[in-house]
Amino acid sequence: MKSRFIGAAALAFTLAIAPAYAEQAQFRSAAPQTFTSQELQSYGLNADQTSRAVALQEQGYEVRVLSEEEAAQYQAGITDNQWLLIGILAAVVVIAVAVAD
Repeated sequence: MKSRFIGAAALAFTLAIAPAYAEQAQFRSAAPQTFTSQELQSYGLNADQTSRAVALQEQGYEVRVLSEEEAAQYQAGITDNQWLLIGILAAVVVIAVAVAD
C-alpha cells in the first residue's frame, strides 16, 4: 500500500511539473520562398553560404529568412536544461520505486 502511494505521488509530481518545462518560444517567420544568390548575399551571406543555400533549394529544401532575434530563439531538439530536468525526474521516480520496495 505504501509503495503504491509513493509511486503515485512520484508520478503525480512528474506530471504536474512536466508541462511547465515543455513550453518553447513561439515565433512566426516569413513563408518559405526561393531566393536568388543576389538576394541571399543581400541578407549578409557570404559566397560559400550562398552557394550552399542555393544548392539546398535545388534539392527541394525550404529556405527561410529569420531576424537575429528569431534565429537566437530557434532551436531544434532538446536543450541541455531539458535533458537535466528529464534526468532529475527519472531519478525521483527511480528513488521512489526503490524506497517503496
